[in-house]
Amino acid sequence: MIGGGIAGLAAAWHLRERADVTVFEPNRLGGCISTTSLDGITVEEGPDAFLTRVPDAVQLCREIGLEGDLVAPGTGKAALWWRGALRPLPEGLVLGVPNRLATVARSGILSPAGAVRAAMDLVLPATPPAPGDTVRELVRRRFGAEVADRLVDPLVGGIHAGWTGELGAAETVPQLVEAARRSRSLLLGLRRMAPPARPAGPPAPVFLAPREGLSALVDRLVGALRSDGVEFAAAEVTCVRSEDRPGVRVDPYPDAFDAAVVATPAKVTARLLGGTAGELLSSIPLASVALVSTVVDPSAVPAGFSGFLVARGQGKAMTACSFSSNKWPQRSKEGAAVVRMSAGRHGDNAALEMDDGPLVERLVEELGEALGQPITAGAARVSRWPGSFPQYLPGHAELVAAIERDLLATHPNVALAGSSYRGSGIPACIASGRDAAEAVLARCA
Repeated sequence: MIGGGIAGLAAAWHLRERADVTVFEPNRLGGCISTTSLDGITVEEGPDAFLTRVPDAVQLCREIGLEGDLVAPGTGKAALWWRGALRPLPEGLVLGVPNRLATVARSGILSPAGAVRAAMDLVLPATPPAPGDTVRELVRRRFGAEVADRLVDPLVGGIHAGWTGELGAAETVPQLVEAARRSRSLLLGLRRMAPPARPAGPPAPVFLAPREGLSALVDRLVGALRSDGVEFAAAEVTCVRSEDRPGVRVDPYPDAFDAAVVATPAKVTARLLGGTAGELLSSIPLASVALVSTVVDPSAVPAGFSGFLVARGQGKAMTACSFSSNKWPQRSKEGAAVVRMSAGRHGDNAALEMDDGPLVERLVEELGEALGQPITAGAARVSRWPGSFPQYLPGHAELVAAIERDLLATHPNVALAGSSYRGSGIPACIASGRDAAEAVLARCA
C-alpha cells in the first residue's frame, strides 16, 4: 500500500485478512484529514464531515466500532454572499438546482427575469444531456444562466475548487445527468428521483462526523489495522516497477511484493509509475486551496447558520466560510467561536501565493464585510492544500479508463486509489480503496 490517506487505509482494511499488508507513508497518516486544536478548540484543517448518501464511510465507521460516536452538524442552513448581502439559500436545492421554484423566487438571489427563466424548465422541450456537457451548460439549458452561476456554481464549484463551466456534468454531477435523461424537466426529474418519504421523525442527516473530529476515524482505523497485523513504514517510495509477473518492486524497499495499491495524489502517482500512465496522470488538472481558521467573538456569528458560499465574480478572495462552532457545538468553547474561510480555485492561485499574515488579514476583512461589522480575529491558523483538488473535466472517465488500460498492460498487479479517479469525497475515496484492493486480489488469484 503506497499512500496513507483514507483511500490507502481503506484498501489496507479490505486486504488485511487476506494478505500481508505494508503501508508506506513518509508523512502523517490520514492525508487531507487533519483535526487539530486552535486556542483550545477542535478544528478541522481539511474536510469536516462526510456524506451519508454514499454509504461507504458510514459502513467503515460501523466496522471499526465508531458508528456510535458519529454526530450530525448542529445546523445545515447556509447562505450565499451575493451583491453585498448574505441571502439564505432556498430550501429544496439539489447540488444548487432547485426543485421548488417558489422558494428560489423569494430568496432574492435571482432577478425577476431570472426567476421566470428558471420556471421555463417546466415547459421547455426536452434537451437530453449531451456527451461533453459541462455542469454549467447542463443547468443553463434548463434553468438559465442565473441559476447556473448564482446557485449551482458556488456550491458545486466550491466543492471541487473549480468552475462549473469547465467541470464535466457526467463526471461531477451524475445524479443531475440521470434526472435530465429520465424527464423532460430537470426539476421534475429530480423530484421523481428523490428518496421515499421517511416515517414520522427527524430527517436523516446528510452529513456525519466523529464527535471529536475526523481524525478519530483515522486513529481508530490505524489502531485496528495495527491490531490485525498491518505494518506501517515511514518510508518514501520513489518508483513502482513491475518485474516478472506477479512481482512488483517498490523502490527503495529491497523486497518484491505480489501486488501494490498506489493511493497517492495523481502527480505523485505519475512520477512513481512513469510511462504512458504517468503522462496521462499528469494531464489531470489540479486546484489548490488555502483554509484559514480563526477565533472570533461569538456575537459576530449569525445563529442558526452553518456558513455561506461566495458567488464568483464578486471580487473576493474568499470562496466560502464555515461557522464551525455552529456546525459542531460540542467542540465549542465558552466566549469564543471558530470560523473557517477558504480561498483558491482552479486557475486562481492569488490567495495561495499570499503569505499567511496578509491572507488572514484579507479574509477576516472580507468576513467583516459579509457580516456587516468589523471582525477582530484572535488565534488563527492557515492550512494549505496544494494540488489537492482534481478537476473532473469532460472526458475524465475516458481518461481514467485509458490510464487503467495502460496500467493493466505495463503494471498488471498494480491498482490505483484516491480522489483523482471516480470521486473526491471521503466515501468515494474509501470505495476506491476497496475497489483497488479487490482488483489486486483478483489479479493475484
